[in-house]
Amino acid sequence: MKTKKPITSSPPSKATSENYATVWHASLGGIFPLSADTTDVAHGRFEYRKITVATQATGIDFPYLGQAFLIQRVTIDMKDGALRDDYAFGLTSMTKDRATPENLLGIARGHWEIENRNHHVRDTTYHEDLSQIRTENGPHMMATLRGLAMSIMRLIGVENIAKAGREFAASARKTLRQFGY
Repeated sequence: MKTKKPITSSPPSKATSENYATVWHASLGGIFPLSADTTDVAHGRFEYRKITVATQATGIDFPYLGQAFLIQRVTIDMKDGALRDDYAFGLTSMTKDRATPENLLGIARGHWEIENRNHHVRDTTYHEDLSQIRTENGPHMMATLRGLAMSIMRLIGVENIAKAGREFAASARKTLRQFGY
């Protein structure tokens, strides 16, 4: 009786990512006239990002294509020296007049701001995924109230939603004072 090998999957190797980049570059006819890069040291890691933009991308079936871009991200963990090198490919309808490589790199980077300022707070502070409210309009109403609370706290300058939420819950008087009552 034959035994079957288990099917395993692994993330694409660096070589695979480099192959994608090479194919991407070749499919655009090697036209990458614009680029920008950034380096940051934060959260215990060194991060290097480079965007290369093609403004004359032909052969890509994307309505209203303005630019195609390749973002390379290299991250080095400063504790253990672990290296992570990955590529992200993107298309946008914004032309080079509306979005420079620096703008596109900022837009791509800004995506994580939404995750950190909204979804992460909902998941870790409010434990929204663990909510037991499941009937009728309850889930939608609670999500709306959480969003309202987060927005109000951000408007009054709160940086740590969890800490402020605990303080407001502990003292109704302090909460009302914060709003001018």
